[in-house]
Amino acid sequence: MAEEDFRAATDLEDELSCPICLSFYKNPVFLSCGHNFCKECIQKVLATQQQAKATYSCPMCKVQLGPFLELHKNFQLCSIVEKFLATSSKEKQGKEKASLQEKEEELIPCDFCLEQPQAAVKTCLACEASLCQAHLSKHNAKAAQKDHILIGPCDSSSLQERKCPEHGKVLECYCEDDLTFVCMLCSITGFHKGHSVITLKEAYDKKLVVLSHTVKVMQENKNAMDKTLGVLQKSENQLELNEKTLNTQLSNLFKEIRAEMDQKEKQILADLKSSENKQLSDLTTLKKQTEKKRDEAAQHLQDMQMLSTQTDPFLFLREFKLAQDRINNQDFSTESMEVLALQLDQATIADVRHRTQHYISNFDSLMQVWHGNCFTQTQRNRRTPVFRPDFHNIGNPFTHFFENQTPFNTSNTWTNQGNQYRTYK
Repeated sequence: MAEEDFRAATDLEDELSCPICLSFYKNPVFLSCGHNFCKECIQKVLATQQQAKATYSCPMCKVQLGPFLELHKNFQLCSIVEKFLATSSKEKQGKEKASLQEKEEELIPCDFCLEQPQAAVKTCLACEASLCQAHLSKHNAKAAQKDHILIGPCDSSSLQERKCPEHGKVLECYCEDDLTFVCMLCSITGFHKGHSVITLKEAYDKKLVVLSHTVKVMQENKNAMDKTLGVLQKSENQLELNEKTLNTQLSNLFKEIRAEMDQKEKQILADLKSSENKQLSDLTTLKKQTEKKRDEAAQHLQDMQMLSTQTDPFLFLREFKLAQDRINNQDFSTESMEVLALQLDQATIADVRHRTQHYISNFDSLMQVWHGNCFTQTQRNRRTPVFRPDFHNIGNPFTHFFENQTPFNTSNTWTNQGNQYRTYK
């Protein structure tokens, strides 16, 4: 019973398969003779017949279809296929999908094969024809055709791109003055007469050298981005360490004068947190900007590396110019922020403890001055900043400390290192 069900399912699959691509019908249409095909499959067959200037005929029964065709969608067959696929297992659907994708890959047929065209392996620009391996061997065997330019198989539209729009000749040269493809007539009698004109192969070799240099520069830019990100990550870690250090030291100080300073402690710590968050926010923004530039540089690098594998001079030069323009329009400059270790000076802490009892009544007014500018800065050098106010020979040490000392100068918060990395033009 199971074997019969399997055979029936197989037979049904055959009935629901296109006779051209041998996969399930996709957008099925029927001809006047009654045969069904995938719309895309039959269009390719009819296009081949049209190029050969042959009468349209059904690929199954060979019945001539006349000069004008109408492809009618088979809605009933389309519905049956959809329902059958819906009831199939997910694994089988995946296999069929893969098969459909493989069959959908467009193959360029050989122009010299009469009955069953084989897939072309090369296209001759001089002959304007695509050739399979067998016909390519015959083509190359002729002495008069040995110098013909052969490229990868391409269709008629691609061939048209390689022709001079003015003279209709093959674009086999490159004008270095105008950075464009030209034919021989363009360089002899046309607009590019007197210009620096070289062959595509020569232009390819020259640009390949430029490509190598560009890849090197892009690699240097990417390495610089990685180095900058390392500095930024270190700065982020230092910010977190600074916050922990300052919180601990300030908390220990405020514990000794908690009765009078509870509210002020909360305000100072809140300001510290706000200031740290501000710098952390700026640092995070800078990291994201640098990561974005690094990713763009990596993408350009990958594009350039992929481009180096392109052996077709025409495609290479066209894609290289586009890639080169994208790189020239890209900004690879970086801005770095380095945050160094911050801590309170121990001698100052001891002095403050000693004098706190004498000046506790004035602490409110003094803290208002210190409130906005005593916590953060980013240093250009690697020296650990400390505050050590001079309490000697003054009438009010706390007033002197808060009004005349700036333990952490916030006017120099950012360390800008605007390194302009090289870009190729």
